[in-house]
Amino acid sequence: MEPSSNNVGKRSAPSDAAAAFAEAYYDDVFRYCARRLPTREDAQDAVQEVFLRLVRSRALYEKRGKPLAYLYTCARNVCADFYRRRPAEACALGEEAEGVADPARGPDAERMAMDEALSRLADDEREVLELRYGQDLSVADIAEITGRSRFSLYRVERRALDALRRTLGGD
Repeated sequence: MEPSSNNVGKRSAPSDAAAAFAEAYYDDVFRYCARRLPTREDAQDAVQEVFLRLVRSRALYEKRGKPLAYLYTCARNVCADFYRRRPAEACALGEEAEGVADPARGPDAERMAMDEALSRLADDEREVLELRYGQDLSVADIAEITGRSRFSLYRVERRALDALRRTLGGD
């Protein structure tokens, strides 16, 4: 009976790894989705779908891929799917999710000015800054998530940062 107990241990290892991975990145993916979806419930549903897709694809267990990049790609696609399914007037992209507390937000004027400046950026610029600085991803990971070249992303990032500097009066 010894061999069957070894098989059970081998089968539970991937689910242990998946649980640890989900626990490590759940809050980050939730914040990413909450900034893009209109309600907390929509963000929770999206995060659940993201992790289901990850488990179904077995990307976490594949040595050749980057599960974190795949995770954010899934999150990006799930959020886009949400807006494809709903009428445009029912959901405004970029509004803060209802009831979602973001630790970086505060009532101070400086933060409000930054939010206003970010809202004026093009969608691709805002997304690159969110992934780069809000989610602390490398340009290589963002390139994999968005399907763009690193050179293109550096240009978008530079353009967005320059626009923020101009808007906030830093230059």
